[in-house]
Amino acid sequence: MSKIKTIGLVLNTDKDNSLKVSKEMIRLIKAKDLDYLLEKKGAEKLGLNSKKANFDQLRLNSDLIIVFGGDGTFLHTSLNFIGTGIPLMGINLGRIGFLTEIETNELDEALDNIIEGNYYIENRNTLEVFIKRDDQIIDKKYAVNDTVINRSADGEMLKVNMQINNEYVNSYRGDGIIISTPTGSTAYSFSAGGPIINPQVKAILITPICPHAVHVKPMVISDSEFIEISVEGELDKIFLTTDGRNSFKLKEDDRVQVKSSDQEISLIKFPDRTFYTILRNKMRVGLV
Repeated sequence: MSKIKTIGLVLNTDKDNSLKVSKEMIRLIKAKDLDYLLEKKGAEKLGLNSKKANFDQLRLNSDLIIVFGGDGTFLHTSLNFIGTGIPLMGINLGRIGFLTEIETNELDEALDNIIEGNYYIENRNTLEVFIKRDDQIIDKKYAVNDTVINRSADGEMLKVNMQINNEYVNSYRGDGIIISTPTGSTAYSFSAGGPIINPQVKAILITPICPHAVHVKPMVISDSEFIEISVEGELDKIFLTTDGRNSFKLKEDDRVQVKSSDQEISLIKFPDRTFYTILRNKMRVGLV
């Protein structure tokens, strides 16, 4: 592991305690003779313009990124570091904090573990999402958790048509479809009845949203496979999102192609916090 010298800090400034917690982390970083940079919104809020950096500068100069916020903040920050190999660590200022596994009372301990090398890097696969119209790719997106195609609240039921590896698999009517990574298996897919998958499993999860047929169930496929989705429904009421954002209005003849990307994100993990520990403590999985 390379030595950590400069830490990039990214704050969700909308969180009530983000400034207080980040000030404490900055105090600890300075006390341990490390340097830091602040993403520009946080730097402006804290009045530390001399440490202000945009994401290009953070990618160039940071050995580690610490994110202050909830899982949503962590997800959308991580998209800026896909494929860089720069590890990320989340400080939980949200509710569950499945990705942001460090709590606000653990800052000193977490930083000491990093300085002492008492951690490992866990790489997570991401999805590459292509939107095709008239046989042309009109948009490309990445997703850490999932990509979702669904209808608006006032839209009619959709017909979802799915191919895998250019082979027709199924069509069904329902509210839409979720295609997720193992990381995203504990997010929207889980709420829609999909299975939990250990993030170290190389797979893609396909979860129908409220299918109007009892035989339509979630599927787990290899991460080497290729999915193509088309939908039929009310025009102007069919949307694609990635990681809960970046809403894109689909037309009826559009094709959405999804595959596992070779661009991964890297997470700081500590030996005493396994995937199953987090499941048990934060999602109460296995507890009565």
